[in-house]
Amino acid sequence: MRHDFELLYCDPVLACYDGDDGGSGDGGDGGGDDGGSGGKADFNAQLKQAENDAVAARAEADKKAAEVRQVAANAQAVKDTRFSQDDMNTFLAEDRRKHQEKYKKLETSFQDILADKNLAAEQRSKLEGELQDLQKAHRTKDQQAAYDLKQEQEKSATEVANYKEAATKWENMYKNSVIQRSLQDAAIEGEAFNPSQIVGLLTPTTEMRPATDDEGNEIPDQMVPKIDFPDIDEKTGNRITTLRTPQEAVQRMKELPQHFGNLFRANVVSGIGAGAATGGVTSGEGGKVDVTKLSSEQFRKLRKGNPEALGLRRKR
Repeated sequence: MRHDFELLYCDPVLACYDGDDGGSGDGGDGGGDDGGSGGKADFNAQLKQAENDAVAARAEADKKAAEVRQVAANAQAVKDTRFSQDDMNTFLAEDRRKHQEKYKKLETSFQDILADKNLAAEQRSKLEGELQDLQKAHRTKDQQAAYDLKQEQEKSATEVANYKEAATKWENMYKNSVIQRSLQDAAIEGEAFNPSQIVGLLTPTTEMRPATDDEGNEIPDQMVPKIDFPDIDEKTGNRITTLRTPQEAVQRMKELPQHFGNLFRANVVSGIGAGAATGGVTSGEGGKVDVTKLSSEQFRKLRKGNPEALGLRRKR
């Protein structure tokens, strides 16, 4: 801009030649004077216009510069107010915390309502579904994955527990069936009056145990019923427990008539009555009866029909 003003204010040089006016000498002089006056006025007007144009141009330039400075100031202001990554993380964390607090309060409200034992089944089911939806909506991707994994693990654990329970149930049913049948067969073979009585007496002490050979060695993959039998030591008379099969236990019961004599037909005393049995009978005909174990009716019948069993003589 300074360069423009220097050009405008430099001294002008006007070249004049004689006879340029094309008239007479006088007229030329007069015309020259008038022309000189007009040329100076035009020059001044042009100079003034140039000055005005220069002022307008400067004003326009100042305006543009002000606009540029304003744009730069606005850009700096935006830059100064822009969030950093830490600011953004802090903002998001705070927002998440607020939402988490609201979620926890709502979840607690659901759980408090569900804790009411008087809540109707239909309402409980509906609230449980809404609570599950709420929890699902507020889980992150990682939390949802962990939740799904936990659900699968719990489902698998439940299925395994159900399988084990079913297997144990069927195993016990099978064992009980084998035990019941073995005891019943042994009781029938031993001529028990009522096999169910033998089964009832021996079942509580009977278990499935590994089978053994004659030398006492276990037989692989074989289980048989074994009874912890309440026995009597023949030498000392003391009570002992022996391990026996159902057949061995029934046979031993028949050998202890003072304890089990009334359970088997082999211990029937002739003359007491059809199918009747008494306790304390020695095996074989003519065995003496323990009168302390007889009812009054049995004693009368025995004295009349078989007095020898009581140690009496038969009347002639």
